[in-house]
Amino acid sequence: MKNERLKNMQQDYEQIPIPNDLRQIVENSIQEAKKEEPEMKKSKISLYIRRTAECAAAILIVITIMVNSGASVAHAMTKIPVIGAIAEIVTFREYKNVDNNMEADVKIPQVSVKDESGSVLEESTQKINKSIEEYTDEIIAQYESDVKAADGEGHMDVKLDYTVITNSDRLFSIRFDQLLVMASGTQMVKIYHIDKSTGEMMDLSGLFQDGADFAKPISDNIKEQMKAQMDSDENLVYWVDSDTPEWDFKTVTSDTTFYINENGKLVIVFDEYEVAPGYMGSVEFEIPTEVVKDIVQDGFLE
Repeated sequence: MKNERLKNMQQDYEQIPIPNDLRQIVENSIQEAKKEEPEMKKSKISLYIRRTAECAAAILIVITIMVNSGASVAHAMTKIPVIGAIAEIVTFREYKNVDNNMEADVKIPQVSVKDESGSVLEESTQKINKSIEEYTDEIIAQYESDVKAADGEGHMDVKLDYTVITNSDRLFSIRFDQLLVMASGTQMVKIYHIDKSTGEMMDLSGLFQDGADFAKPISDNIKEQMKAQMDSDENLVYWVDSDTPEWDFKTVTSDTTFYINENGKLVIVFDEYEVAPGYMGSVEFEIPTEVVKDIVQDGFLE
C-alpha cells in the first residue's frame, strides 16, 4: 500500500507540466554550461541538480501534505471528545402500587459519574443520586398520602419515567416526565444536568460565562416567540402582555428547566400552567444560538 502510494505520488509529480518559459530557461542554461570550463561546468551542473532536487522534494512535500490533511482529517479532529467526566445510568429501581382505582409507577435511575480513567467520582455520584432520590421520594410520599386520604374512594394514576435526553462531549442530562391523572391530566418535567468538564451538577446559569446576563436575552426571545405563535394561531394562548399582568411570564432564572436538543440548541421547558393555560400542556421554546452566542461557554451549543 505504501509503495503504491509513493508510486502514485511519483506519477503525479512526473505529470506536472513545465511552463514553456521555464523549459527554455533550463535548456539555455544547459547549453551555456557545456561551453564553459570543466570546473565551472561541474559547479553549475551541481547547482542545477541540487536546485532541481530541492524543487522535486518541495513538490513531494506539498503532495504529501495534501494527501494527509484533507477534509476527512479536519472532520476527524472535530470529533475528538473533551477529556472529562463520564456519566451513565448503571441501574434503576421501580416503585409500583395499586390501591383500588389509584395506581403509581415510578422509575428511579441510579447514575454513576466517573473521571476519564474510569474511577467513580463519589461526591458527584452521591450528589446527583441524592437529588433524584429526594425528587422521586416526594412524588411517592404525595401519592401515598393521597391514597390514605381517599380511603379507597379516589381515582389517580401517577407515572414517572426518565430518559437520557443529552449525552454530548460536554453535557449529560437526564429528563423525568411525570404524568398525574385525576379528573384531568397534568404534565411536569424535571431535568438534571452534569457538566462533563467538571463532573458537577449544573443549572441554566452553568451554560454561560461567569456573571453573564443570560436571563434577559432568553426571556425576551421567549416572549417574542409567544406573541408570534399567538398571532399565527388563535387557539394558542400564553400569559404575556395579558389583562392579568400578575400571571404574565416575566423571566427565566437559574432554576428554569432546560435541555440541549439533538441539534445543539438550547430548549427552555415550562410545566403545565406555568406560562399558559392547562390545555396547552407542558410547552417548550428553542432558543436560537445567535441570541446567546456572546455569553455561552464553549462546547454546549451549536
